[in-house]
Amino acid sequence: MLKVTDAAAVVETALSRGATLADPLHDWEYGERQAAVTDPFGHQWVINQTLIDVRPEEWGGQTVTPRPPSG
Repeated sequence: MLKVTDAAAVVETALSRGATLADPLHDWEYGERQAAVTDPFGHQWVINQTLIDVRPEEWGGQTVTPRPPSG
């Protein structure tokens, strides 16, 4: 997974350089925009852009308290 500032531009560049689109750009309810491309060598990459920070409760999730570090 690659975190980028402009997913549409990165996908466009990848396609122009021989990648194929495995999963088109999609905006998710949890505030992320993602697409998947397959590079010319067969490796698949998920391109991810954060659009907005959304609380889990706003999209049906649940906020949990992290476990304390062990050891």
